[in-house]
Amino acid sequence: MKPSIFSSFIVATCMLLFVACSGPSDESAQTEELAPELLAGKAVVEKTCIACHGQGLNGAPILGNKKMWGKRLPQGEDVLVSHAINGFAMEMMPPRGGNPGLSDEDIRNAVRYMMSLVQ
Repeated sequence: MKPSIFSSFIVATCMLLFVACSGPSDESAQTEELAPELLAGKAVVEKTCIACHGQGLNGAPILGNKKMWGKRLPQGEDVLVSHAINGFAMEMMPPRGGNPGLSDEDIRNAVRYMMSLVQ
């Protein structure tokens, strides 16, 4: 085969494999399966909570990290929601995650969503 035909063949094969293997991502499939309050919580997490919980800033448990959340889950949802609403000085969590515009329901939904990632 000539180099140009061979190159075209490789490109066409790669494109075919890409199209054949592509489909809905796991994340989009998971999003479609979430209950409405978890979807609302996910939106809050992605907009506000991710700033600290994405990288573990100020001791925030990282999203989906079972080891970090393992110490917190036994406290229960109500305690975790209270910490998120009122702030938690020992771990440097600001009230309402630093976003005073979040309602108590927004925060509860966000906490539920974060808990769901490790349960």
